[in-house]
Amino acid sequence: MTDQRIRIQLVEDEVEFAELLREILVHVSAAQFEVAHARQFSELVAQLRAREPDVILLDLSLPDRQGLEAYHDLQRLAPGMPIVIMTGLDDERLAVEAVRAGAQDYLVKGQFDGRLLSRVIRYALERKQAEEALREREEFFRLILENVTDLIAVIDEHGKRAYNSPSYRNILGDPERLRGTNSFEEIHPEDRERVKAIFRESLATGVGRRTEYRFLLPDGTIRHVESQGSVIREPGGQPARLVVVSRDITERKEAVEVLRSALADVKKSHDDLKAAQLQSVQAERLEAVSTFAAGVAHEVKNPLQTLILSIDYLSNHVVTEDKTAAGLLTEMGRAVQRVDGVIRGLVEFSGHVKREVKPEDLSALMEQSLQAVAFELGARPVRLVTELATGLPPIKVDAKALRHVLISLLMNCLRAMPDGGTLATRTFAQVPGAVIAEIENAFGPATTNSAVPGAEGADKAARAKEIGLGVSVLRKILGRFGATIDWTKPGETGNKYTLVFRS
Repeated sequence: MTDQRIRIQLVEDEVEFAELLREILVHVSAAQFEVAHARQFSELVAQLRAREPDVILLDLSLPDRQGLEAYHDLQRLAPGMPIVIMTGLDDERLAVEAVRAGAQDYLVKGQFDGRLLSRVIRYALERKQAEEALREREEFFRLILENVTDLIAVIDEHGKRAYNSPSYRNILGDPERLRGTNSFEEIHPEDRERVKAIFRESLATGVGRRTEYRFLLPDGTIRHVESQGSVIREPGGQPARLVVVSRDITERKEAVEVLRSALADVKKSHDDLKAAQLQSVQAERLEAVSTFAAGVAHEVKNPLQTLILSIDYLSNHVVTEDKTAAGLLTEMGRAVQRVDGVIRGLVEFSGHVKREVKPEDLSALMEQSLQAVAFELGARPVRLVTELATGLPPIKVDAKALRHVLISLLMNCLRAMPDGGTLATRTFAQVPGAVIAEIENAFGPATTNSAVPGAEGADKAARAKEIGLGVSVLRKILGRFGATIDWTKPGETGNKYTLVFRS
């Protein structure tokens, strides 16, 4: 207000006194004050409609308004306007009552000069502005507290509640009824002493702490709460009260438990799936053993029968006095009989496998076979290359038996590369009416023992002998479905198997 004129509305029925006030204000500072005069209340109403003043000087003895009625009517007419009461000695008591009702100050006529009047006017304006700012701030914080969901409480040094925000209504009821009650009463008995200890520690050290605890409500409901305390200090610096901001985290706790349970279920499902996959792999391998048992039994049975008949013939028709030769024939007979028993067991074992021939996708069977040897593939430094065609014509095979053939070929290739290499698998269609699968490996540089003369050739010969026997058995199995297998060694650095099926 120092940079502009203060607009004063004077309400006074005595014209001489009004002129005196005007002169006093002009004498103090004609540049600071601008005075408008109304001789009665009705005239004041008309002037307020035309011009809004900064402060009103009101006489309580007007022709059309008397006493506190004049003040209350003016207060309703101009709410928030700073009002200074002017009174005589005989009605000073009314002026005091008006101040109690909200007037900024009062002056007794004849007992003030220009400086006092100027100071009272300025103080009235400043107090009104401070009151308005305080009111706005209180309204601002009231709106915040009424709409915030956090629980805000002020606790005195004895643990009694001095204030609770409206958000407490949803948990503990009417916040006004909580004033002065024990703030630890609703805390769960198992948490109460711990929370009390934190409260005492915060007041003693002046440092608030964060903690979690439970409310045990009268109906038996338990609510989980997270709180942060902040210390309020007295003017001398001593901790006096604690502001506690809390949050109901019950739903969050429940959500965490649900998530933890869901994760446990997912882990169990994952473990079950992993066990099922391992069981499936074991079953595939068992089926493979059964298939190869049948192939081996078929390959060995015919020459074994020749040996049995030959030994029996020599034992019964060749006469010799050489006891050693006779003993050897007897032992040979017993040995081939044991082998014959093993072969019969293999035939009986493989005979339990039920074959089911139907149209199948060769690429899918190759993919499944690669999954079955995934562990062995990961245990070696082998690079896998796959080129599996989609939309191939179906081939009529027993899926289990063909998977066993593919698994056997893949395992043969992997065993031939203990020090690494490349494993390539391809499927494609060839006109007319042929669907082809290729499995090829390339040995790594350290696969053979080149430091020993002749070792490389011996390694390759050993591999050729081991794998060649497998191929002869596999060829019998594939022959049941009208398929063929071709084994080559491109460049003497690996093996290539080509399986041809009729679509």
